[in-house]
Amino acid sequence: MGDPTVPPKITAASLKSREEWHRRFPGADVLWEEMADEGRGIGFDGLDPSAMARAMCRTTVGWPDVLAWYQDHLESLGWIGTQVKDTWWDWHHLTRPGEKFELLDRSYVPEALRPYAPQSTGQMFEVLFTARSSADPEPATDA
Repeated sequence: MGDPTVPPKITAASLKSREEWHRRFPGADVLWEEMADEGRGIGFDGLDPSAMARAMCRTTVGWPDVLAWYQDHLESLGWIGTQVKDTWWDWHHLTRPGEKFELLDRSYVPEALRPYAPQSTGQMFEVLFTARSSADPEPATDA
């Protein structure tokens, strides 16, 4: 048996099985998914030790409809949403500290990158669900 004072590590599979992750925007195509267990390190620098479930999706409706659906869905499950930037929202749950659900509009491609970006139609959006078993503060984000 392990140390009872050390919380168990959270797995990506446990996040993926949750309703917050399992129910996706109706009709959205999942283009790719990425998963990581707690302690592995995620993000562009690999420093965030949170467990993670992440997906890039595409749908035929616009960002306002995608955002409204996630607001209704997550808030009905007790999540509290906050707008981080125009195209970035995150939700926290009062009874589950260390968990965060994020939604990002990924349709915008800066002018300088358009020649290199694959052409796609429809609304692209990213869904990111993270959880930490420790009460350590979250690392800073530069997004």
